[in-house]
Amino acid sequence: MNVDSKVSPQQADAERDFFASDRSFRRLMQRRLPPEQRDRGMAWLQEMGRMATDVIPPLSELANQHPPTLKAYDAWGERIDAVECHPSYREMTRLAYGAGLGGMYHDPALRAREGGVSHVLAFGLGYVFAQAEQGLYCPICMTEGAARLVAAFGDEALKARYLPGLTSRDPETLLQGAMFLTEKQGGSDVGANLATARQVGDHWELFGDKWFCSNAGEAGVMMVLARPEGAPSGTRGLGLFLMPSTWVDGSANRYRINRLKDKLGTRSMPSAEISLEGARAFAVGDLGRGFAYMTEMLNLSRTYNAVASVALMRRALYECLGYAQERAAFGHLIEAYPMVRRQLVEMTLEQEASMALVWETIALLDRQDDGLATLEQRKLLRLLTPQIKYHTARQAVDFASQACEFLGGNGYVETFITPRLLRDAQVLPIWEGTTNILVLDVVRCLEKEGAHEVLFESLRARLGALRQPESAPYRGQALAALDRLVQGFQQLASAGQERTLFAKEWSDWAIRVYQATLLLESAEEDVALGEGRMLAIAAKFIRRHFERQAPGMGGWGADLSDHTLFEAIARHAPLTPDQAVRALA
Repeated sequence: MNVDSKVSPQQADAERDFFASDRSFRRLMQRRLPPEQRDRGMAWLQEMGRMATDVIPPLSELANQHPPTLKAYDAWGERIDAVECHPSYREMTRLAYGAGLGGMYHDPALRAREGGVSHVLAFGLGYVFAQAEQGLYCPICMTEGAARLVAAFGDEALKARYLPGLTSRDPETLLQGAMFLTEKQGGSDVGANLATARQVGDHWELFGDKWFCSNAGEAGVMMVLARPEGAPSGTRGLGLFLMPSTWVDGSANRYRINRLKDKLGTRSMPSAEISLEGARAFAVGDLGRGFAYMTEMLNLSRTYNAVASVALMRRALYECLGYAQERAAFGHLIEAYPMVRRQLVEMTLEQEASMALVWETIALLDRQDDGLATLEQRKLLRLLTPQIKYHTARQAVDFASQACEFLGGNGYVETFITPRLLRDAQVLPIWEGTTNILVLDVVRCLEKEGAHEVLFESLRARLGALRQPESAPYRGQALAALDRLVQGFQQLASAGQERTLFAKEWSDWAIRVYQATLLLESAEEDVALGEGRMLAIAAKFIRRHFERQAPGMGGWGADLSDHTLFEAIARHAPLTPDQAVRALA
């Protein structure tokens, strides 16, 4: 970003920094971090901001220009299946895991020394990092997922042998994780998996093919689903196994990397097709609950996916905001034009609303893992997890595309970040369940667990607790939208087999009502402090999604020519509640 000469060097550095310049995210962290973690958490986030802004981008660029390669044989013709990554990827890996990404939440040494960290903080660090590099964030996700499964379901021997490596910050002792789940005949239909397991003494041998194995060649611990001999068909017959890359005697495990995937995006990180040829593994927990265990890792991955999505959205918005202050067209900076202002405000509203919902879900995950969640909160977490994943993933693709268009021809050229953002974004709606699969998961949650009842009661109580007079009109609109959500569920429940035709539409409306509630709660906190920006955000969001007005009739964007309102929303300029009310009138 070119900086005006009146801006101090310190201000310029802050505006470049992915963390320091993201005032809304800093405010969110101040609100969501546990009090005992706030000081050190904010310090860690500041350090991550500096690293993600200045150190990671050139490494990421090189790693994406030079994707991994597979060296199948050595000079003597011996099969070695070595995945070779560019040195820039190795350095990013060292920095990321060295900063605690991956195993931070489950690190027993950190828990003993400092009482551990919350998911709120761990995902916060990941959000800042993922604005610079999306590919490596996938192995980071799977490393924590593997640690989560070992910590929750592994026996004491497995914990002692593998948990220290999965939580290590030292590249010499680090064991990265992976999840080998999908097979080419099944895909999302995991129950169709054909990989088998045969018990041999105190361990198992795995056979079969796995079709999409990310972090192949890098992972030291792979969590694999396979069907023990004699087990029933479907997901209920699948067991969960921990397959190390090297066996306990130091020998290479018995699996073959057939080829690396030539992917559209996230090219810095290796993904492969794997054949299990008697690969030795350990059973994890009850073999009859393998798929249930793996859903723990899958749901964690969906949360990671949502964090990666809102991070990519923020990076796209960051690029657009910077460009709008630099690019002159037809005699003015493009930021001066109403349509540009409207686009920047739209992007700001959606990114902040989604960020708020994602960290609402993460806070519920913290309560669950700490054993503090009520039954109602666990149901909300179960419902929100697939919703935030599919909603933010589609938004990320849209934001990346908008950023390319916003920069014009430059946005289509590889010397800018925007083409890579678009390529990286497209995987987000695909990994960990496509939109249709996730909406079916939402329907199951409604039908089997009655999560809608908790959702309705929670939102009505939270909206009813709002008291600031400035937010009253928008609270009324949100309550009316909630009534429409309840009515829509009644139609959904009575639709029989046709319910999936409009289940996504219902789920989208539920997301919008939840987001509006969170924004209004933030607005009330701001108004109590004499600040009006979040009131403007909440009002504009609610008007945009819950009002239906004809073109030219003063729709939700009609007041965005107001300089004060635009500057407050898009640029975080000071805005009092009275100013917000006048501008919104």
